[in-house]
Amino acid sequence: MKLQLIYFISMMLMIFQTALAADVPTNVTLSSTTSSIAVDWSGDSDADSYFVYWGTTSGNLSNRVTVDDSLTEYTITGLESATTYYVAVSSYDNSVESDQSDVESISTTEDTGTPDTPSGFSITSIADIGENSVKLEWNENTETDFDHYKVYYSTSAGTYDAFIEATDSDYTSFTVSSLTNSVRYYFSISAVDTSDNESEKADELIVDTLEDNFSPNKPAGITGVLSGIDSVTVSIIDGNTQMADFTGNILYYGNTAGSLDNSVDLEKNFSQILTDRPVGSIWYFAASSYDFSGNESMRTDEISVTIEETSRFLNQPEDFDGGCFISASDAKLGFPYQLWLILTATLFVFLIRIIVPSKVNVIFLICTLCIFSSDVSNANEAPEMPGNNLLGLSVGYHIPAESDFKDYYGDNIFPVYGFYERFFSENVSVEIESGFMQEQGKLLTESGETTDIRSKITLVPVSSSIKFNMKILPYIVGYIAAGPDYWYCKEETDEEGVHPEIEEWVGGFHGKAGVRLYNTDEKFMGTGALLESSYSQIDRFGDNHTDIGGWAFKFGIFYHF
Repeated sequence: MKLQLIYFISMMLMIFQTALAADVPTNVTLSSTTSSIAVDWSGDSDADSYFVYWGTTSGNLSNRVTVDDSLTEYTITGLESATTYYVAVSSYDNSVESDQSDVESISTTEDTGTPDTPSGFSITSIADIGENSVKLEWNENTETDFDHYKVYYSTSAGTYDAFIEATDSDYTSFTVSSLTNSVRYYFSISAVDTSDNESEKADELIVDTLEDNFSPNKPAGITGVLSGIDSVTVSIIDGNTQMADFTGNILYYGNTAGSLDNSVDLEKNFSQILTDRPVGSIWYFAASSYDFSGNESMRTDEISVTIEETSRFLNQPEDFDGGCFISASDAKLGFPYQLWLILTATLFVFLIRIIVPSKVNVIFLICTLCIFSSDVSNANEAPEMPGNNLLGLSVGYHIPAESDFKDYYGDNIFPVYGFYERFFSENVSVEIESGFMQEQGKLLTESGETTDIRSKITLVPVSSSIKFNMKILPYIVGYIAAGPDYWYCKEETDEEGVHPEIEEWVGGFHGKAGVRLYNTDEKFMGTGALLESSYSQIDRFGDNHTDIGGWAFKFGIFYHF
């Protein structure tokens, strides 16, 4: 009887505990990265918490973490890459844990990313180069999975027959010992992460153990350029960035090839300006490098620089004997009467159209513009035009016509323009346009060599045009135009004593064609964009052959009212 009672009570307790236990989690899903696994599941709303189990074998899930009941997800971190893990989840309610879910498995992804190449690889100081050792330093890597460094060294450049692993306590410096005295060594370093991925090796470092009898490399090259009317700037191309004990450069020069009797110690500088060189003289240069122990490299090949007269674009002797460019003080006397006539007539038409009453205006236009249009008898009737006035801005790309201009200033010039247009009929209008462009350049020698003497040219093109407009589609108008130009130009140089500022005006003419695209939205009626190309020839009123004009391609916006 007692046994039956004990059995009955045990069964009732088991049934009661089963009733109190939470449900087993379902729909367990896994996703992984190189070092983590994200676990999601469907849980019991009555559960107090959950347990997430994992391990590397399905029968031994030795790791467990408790998850708050408000969550049905957890990310396991700190895992090994390219490793298979097994995961299960249980719920916990009323001090009773449910059975575990079915065991799911997934593999973390393989880590193939390499660490950054260590930077700042060098010796700690010249004093740390000894007969049998050298102390190296670098900047610490910041990868989260970084593990250690490998320091490579050899007596042959680019090939390393030995390496040492720098441990955690040696993150930013390491002393390589057991070296041989009076030997040139080549060092490099790489970084390794926890997945054994290794970075690229750092740039090679060259170290000569004491006693140092090795000379550094000779400079990689030497150049010279005229940097003033009587000065030369000589630049040395570094060839010893890898040499740990590089100390300085020596510049040799003279005015006889093969006999460079003068020298200057540049220390760690790589350029030198030599002044007061006579115009017409030729100077020869070479350079060498030396190290901390005083060992000097071989010299570079000699170069020569001729001290020549310099020239700028706007006052080349064969081009500007007079005529084209007219100084501001002489403009009234020197400016050709043909251009004054054209500009004055254009301006007169513009003013009359604004000031004179409508009837007189029509008669005047018939007399003065009939040669440009056969349809001007009713200038005020333009029912499909928004109005008689148009204002706009445009930007462009100017391609100089003159090859000499490109030698000084290149061909990448980006002008800005503003323009006003007055319509006299649907087909005929007059436009006044002004722009601005500026470019930096360098003077040339008389033989055409580039110097280091800076110059700047400023151009302000001013033009007027008679335009013929033709509607292509209801909101697209094409046009062609031609007219006179009057350009302001100024050229300045660093050598003001030899080349004072030139500030002149020059005349010419242009032709252009383009299209206007009107906005079809009634809210913005009259606005639109234009595309235009033009060609200017600006050397037509004098004796010179230098053309500051050329092709221009423009994009702009306008308001027609």
